[in-house]
Amino acid sequence: MARDLRDDPRVAQLCELAMNLVPAEARGELAAVHGADALDVALAALRSLAAERSNARALDDRNERLEGLLEVIVALVGFDYARKAPISDRNDVIDGLAAGLNMLGEELASSTVSKTYVTSIIESMLDLLIVADRDRGIRSVNQAACDLSGYPRDELIDRSIDLVFPGLSAGALIDAGGARDERVCLRKDGRTVPVSFLASVMRTDGGQIQGIVCVARDLSESKRAEEERWRLREAVHRQAILVEELSTPIIPITDEILVIPLVGTLDEQRLSRMTEALLQALSTRGASVVILDITGARTIDQQAVHGLTRSVGAARLLGAQVLLSGVRGDVARALVEIGADLDGVATFGSLQGGIVHAMRGAARRGQIGAAARPA
Repeated sequence: MARDLRDDPRVAQLCELAMNLVPAEARGELAAVHGADALDVALAALRSLAAERSNARALDDRNERLEGLLEVIVALVGFDYARKAPISDRNDVIDGLAAGLNMLGEELASSTVSKTYVTSIIESMLDLLIVADRDRGIRSVNQAACDLSGYPRDELIDRSIDLVFPGLSAGALIDAGGARDERVCLRKDGRTVPVSFLASVMRTDGGQIQGIVCVARDLSESKRAEEERWRLREAVHRQAILVEELSTPIIPITDEILVIPLVGTLDEQRLSRMTEALLQALSTRGASVVILDITGARTIDQQAVHGLTRSVGAARLLGAQVLLSGVRGDVARALVEIGADLDGVATFGSLQGGIVHAMRGAARRGQIGAAARPA
């Protein structure tokens, strides 16, 4: 009789390994869809992994192809028309761009006016472009290079590129095979400008090195936008802290009496913050009476009642008396319907009534204390 592979413990181990490779959040979904059969679940897990890996490879391939197109563009700008962009069998947009660049390179290579055409392209670029060689320094620049650096064209020609990019030299870039990073461009007036920098070695058709082509894009606007986003985040954070502080104000009426007005929606998070602030105020001020004023509360639901009850209990543990003011008719009905446990909590229709009651109680305690003191 043929042996059932599902009885083989190695199959169970393979299924377990397959499931462990799947992200934790997807395991329950796989098990629910395919039932209890471990082989089906493992197969689904492996298919999911295969699809994820395929998508990752496709993205990496796309990025690599786009970088290849960028290198061809830099080569064309550096008068290297022999550089070709690879074309795949996908026949997609990137292949179309690659074919167009290759055709452009062939046309430029065979055209008698190619130099004028390329010069027009270079001068119309919005990004800085500098061509330099190892021995003579900067050989040519476009108008964008003059605008970004602040130097006129004749003050850049025959100068080392470290005039514009401190710490760089054409020889070092050629020896390194180029560069791609972010750095600063030093202007003639001494100001620095953040730029995205790309350098590519320029070669002849025979492979002989002619120099280095440097392209730089001004990042000032993007940096300013990023800084503005950070400032906005900080401002929002500060405002959130301010709103949180203002949402639970504690108003001292006397040394013994505190008033906490509750306005708007009383959710669990806000009532929790109020309880913390109340306990801290009782500990630091030594007050004996707290008036919770709900005159401005929008609604009193079961969640709000439970929060108020917890606040009352916490205050009592510190020896404070709690009064509830601003109890309207609809609020009273809601408290009764919910079955709020407010035993021992005096309630008042207005904040004024609560303050008067608290002041009278404080006065009586003062008289009793004075009478208890020996003459």
